[in-house]
Amino acid sequence: MKPKVTVLTTVYNGERFIMETIKSVLNQTFEDFEYIIVDDGSTDNTANIIKSFKDKRIKYYYRGKNEGYFKLQRAINFGLKKAKGKYIARIDADDLCCPERLQIQFDFLESNQDIFLIGSSVNIIDKDGNIINTILKKEYPSMLLKLRIAISNPIIHSSIMFRNKGLEYPWHNEHFFYFNVLINGYQIKNMKEILTEYRINPNGLMKQYADLSKNKYKELYLEWKNLQL
Repeated sequence: MKPKVTVLTTVYNGERFIMETIKSVLNQTFEDFEYIIVDDGSTDNTANIIKSFKDKRIKYYYRGKNEGYFKLQRAINFGLKKAKGKYIARIDADDLCCPERLQIQFDFLESNQDIFLIGSSVNIIDKDGNIINTILKKEYPSMLLKLRIAISNPIIHSSIMFRNKGLEYPWHNEHFFYFNVLINGYQIKNMKEILTEYRINPNGLMKQYADLSKNKYKELYLEWKNLQL
């Protein structure tokens, strides 16, 4: 029997936080899901940590040599092709799901057939899991949200759940996936509930590739020494 939800994580050298992420998924109040983890060529202890979980819902795939950030969509789309769930929930390898996340988002999409993808509000956490801020999303009307997507990125990637209709990520930046959703005539919405925790990871992709000059968490992203194991 196919699961109702597929949770999808891609990871590369994520040994510091991947265990916490996996636990947050497995501890959901909603239980009818599979958890696909695509390891994009990790060379650290990531694989051993993932394999230490003896839960049949976890489906682990190792893709071999890492192709780099600018080809990240290949790992994501690999996972999407494996997904059997009616809905797909994304969670990055250093972020956390709140316990009722899957249940709340599943119920919403079941009750709102006109919505293809939903995001949520999030807590911002530091490397130690302490809540340092909260981003509360407004439930903008569809047209206004489309405008915001066109000029910025109002969706927190680790908070999204969407219908499994075969749409793929055209580029490494998730913003272009939202464009792909809109181009195909689908609707996007944010929920005001706090359903995920987004981590400021000084060793993550944001630190390596994003422009942090105006980022309010710039100093936390630069805490390299404190992150070492």
